[in-house]
Amino acid sequence: MSQKTFPLRKNDLPYLLHSFLCLAVMFGVGQLHPVAPLTSQGMALIGIFLGVLYGWIFIEIIWPSMAGMLALVVVGGLSPAEMLGQSFGRPIVVMMFFILIFCAVINHYGLSKAISLWVITRKCVAGRPWLFTCTFFLSVMLLGALTSASPAAVIGWSILYGICDVCGYEKTDAFSKMMVVGVAYAALVGMSLIPFKQLALTVMGTYETISGTSIDYAGYMLAALIICALCSLLFLLFGRFVMHPDMDRLRSFNADSLGASIAFSGMQKTVLGFLCALVGLLLVPAFCPEDLPLVVLLKRMGNTGTCMLVIAVMCAVRVNGKPFLPFKAMAGSGLAWGVIFILALVQPLSGAMAAPESGITPFFISVLQPVFGSGSPRFFVVCMGLTALCLCQFINNGAVGAALMPVIFSYCSDNGTNPVPAVVMVVMSVHLAFLTPAASSIAALLHGNERVSSREIWKTVPPLTALSWLLMCAVVLALSPFFFQN
Repeated sequence: MSQKTFPLRKNDLPYLLHSFLCLAVMFGVGQLHPVAPLTSQGMALIGIFLGVLYGWIFIEIIWPSMAGMLALVVVGGLSPAEMLGQSFGRPIVVMMFFILIFCAVINHYGLSKAISLWVITRKCVAGRPWLFTCTFFLSVMLLGALTSASPAAVIGWSILYGICDVCGYEKTDAFSKMMVVGVAYAALVGMSLIPFKQLALTVMGTYETISGTSIDYAGYMLAALIICALCSLLFLLFGRFVMHPDMDRLRSFNADSLGASIAFSGMQKTVLGFLCALVGLLLVPAFCPEDLPLVVLLKRMGNTGTCMLVIAVMCAVRVNGKPFLPFKAMAGSGLAWGVIFILALVQPLSGAMAAPESGITPFFISVLQPVFGSGSPRFFVVCMGLTALCLCQFINNGAVGAALMPVIFSYCSDNGTNPVPAVVMVVMSVHLAFLTPAASSIAALLHGNERVSSREIWKTVPPLTALSWLLMCAVVLALSPFFFQN
């Protein structure tokens, strides 16, 4: 009986080479002698991060992520229970699971297309593609400010895909790629607008705990509002003169040519009602009295529980004897497993890298401290923002912001300078963490998006991030004498 063989093809050699390098870096860097204050665990975690990042860029998402999880157990110092509990057991991963199913329902009933048709046929934006793009970005920023970056980006992408479909844009078109990156950018920057959101509150709360003083939230919100507006304009200029998308299809789009009605069907109105309910329930805890029974319940459930509740209700509703949300079908068509696996790996990896036992954060700070340890207060503010910007691309952005607060407190106490501009600069800078998947959950989502590759992200995000950071520096330094007084 003959056996079939699978001869090695020439095209397989690059894949095998990339796979070997990915695993060699992932498991081999930890064997090198650590440079103080790095520990052996820190070296191993850096190797895992670099190996996984290499795999994501040159190979694929799924199996390098699995290999990274195994590496966290084999050389990263985590037990299997810790790795699983901190990966698939994290609320953000579970919430994303349900958010993706919800977006699949939006597409299943054609709501994203209906919303897209309605939006792009408004008289104020019809025939004005850049005005429409600006309006769309501002709406995503607002949603990110009111909820959080992850659901804002996923919902924004869902509507964006409908726009691309009705206008005839392919996944590979520059417009589609520009908007995918732009939605992630808008959602993340928009989340900085309200100081009581998780990331901003974590960083500023850490400083208030250390110093015993409070931050001027009104001044912060004014600076953040100006920065959000300018960042929206910055992205439009960046897209127009750097990414060069073809806007003619959006400019000349005629809804009548599709033979489709812009009116919403009954099922679409029902899905829209659930969408409004989901956003509303996510907003209630932030704007209603804490002792309100509904607020107490929602805080106890958390955002993940709120998403699960809405999905459960949609599954329970029957239309013509069938579930309004056919869970199995929606899970099969809507789950982006690349996104899930990236998020699942990033959670334990970023947490371990930020832990004191790794020595990674002190190592980076010790390298950078001679630079910002001397100079004028304005130079210190700029350097702290640059430090936060660089570190948060590789370590969880909240952990980076919190780790820099003792440095700011020590420097400003010793030199008698106002610490608030530096604190605000760090808070704004860590909201630009979307270059590598380990930077933030929104970065993991972006790298898992099939419409833009990791290579294209590495070409687009660095210059956009640098320009945005320079803009933030200009605004914070300009407003410091007026709104950030001691």
